[in-house]
Amino acid sequence: MQTDAQMKGYQIEHCRANCPKAARSWQNLYDELNLKLAGLDILENLRKKFNQVHYHHLAKICLAGCPNGCSQPDIKDIGLSGYVVPQVTAEDCLECDACVNACLEKAISRKGQELTIDPEACISCGDCLRVCPSGKLAAGERGWTLRCGGRVGRHPQFGKIAGQVAEDAEAVAWVGEILQRYLEQGKSQERLTTFLESVNSAPINSPAGRTANEDSPASPIPRKNGNAQ
Repeated sequence: MQTDAQMKGYQIEHCRANCPKAARSWQNLYDELNLKLAGLDILENLRKKFNQVHYHHLAKICLAGCPNGCSQPDIKDIGLSGYVVPQVTAEDCLECDACVNACLEKAISRKGQELTIDPEACISCGDCLRVCPSGKLAAGERGWTLRCGGRVGRHPQFGKIAGQVAEDAEAVAWVGEILQRYLEQGKSQERLTTFLESVNSAPINSPAGRTANEDSPASPIPRKNGNAQ
């Protein structure tokens, strides 16, 4: 019996719903992606590439609500991880150090009333926002970090960061564009993971041109805003 993914030609995995760690809700993105991909007729196009479509031929897509990546977006053909950028506000700091202690990346430091967030270390997970009692830290931009090319098997590798987008619609368009290009330009018997190694998958309309190749090697996630005050 064929699975739902085998009948559609793709698989979308996701983390658990209503996770308290989520920086971005994935439910709407999941629904919109399914609508978009249904229109690409992926299974029929895969049948033109392969004599018989097996599970390893399917497009593997993964959604994660935060950089923790419990649903393993780093090892899928296409991975999207939610992020939220913490911003330092003008509110008084209670000097409780709750945010400093909550940050596993050691990205936050405090000197008196002044908080500083190191953008090179911060991964925009939002842990600090959930523990700040004063409003000194507030949520800034939310969006999706885009990855592609991850896989396991004989030659495992993590997906490479292609950029960031702020809106669900932008993420859907990016995924749709990648798969459309694969279906149209991929060679006979060429799997998606191989095709992704040879193409530029950066989103065409990424906000402020935030693509991975413009970032410091020390910062795995593209940044737009400064976080210090």
